[in-house]
Amino acid sequence: MLALLLALQAAPAPAIDQAAFLAGCWKQERPNGVVEEQWLAPGGGLMLGMSRTVRDDKVRTYEFTRIQEADGRLTFFAMPSGQAPAAFPLKSVGPGELVFENPGHDFPQRVIYKSQGVDGLLGRIEGEIGGQARSVDFPYKRCSGAD
Repeated sequence: MLALLLALQAAPAPAIDQAAFLAGCWKQERPNGVVEEQWLAPGGGLMLGMSRTVRDDKVRTYEFTRIQEADGRLTFFAMPSGQAPAAFPLKSVGPGELVFENPGHDFPQRVIYKSQGVDGLLGRIEGEIGGQARSVDFPYKRCSGAD
């Protein structure tokens, strides 16, 4: 019985639980608008997310996302502003950090999330456009109950 209990304690957490720090509502205030991103907590081996960018009182971009296991590893799927889905398999994982990469994608080639404590999250996309390195940071704060 003790061996069974020890084996259960040593069992690794489901892979999707590595992304649990993303769960919740995140917001980046900008001078003329806001970027919002929301993630459901892990459930059934899947996390669902969505985001929108509002600038000058108009939706400029939106995106539906999910993280789930595909081909034996976590994969980030993005469908920005009605485009076809793109898959970014997990390249590396650390405490509060996920790096997804698809070198064959136009831009971005990498999607990165880093926890910044309980109330902060850094989203980052990076890659190359026309041979030039590019990146965009999304420093989010957790939404308050009134948001």
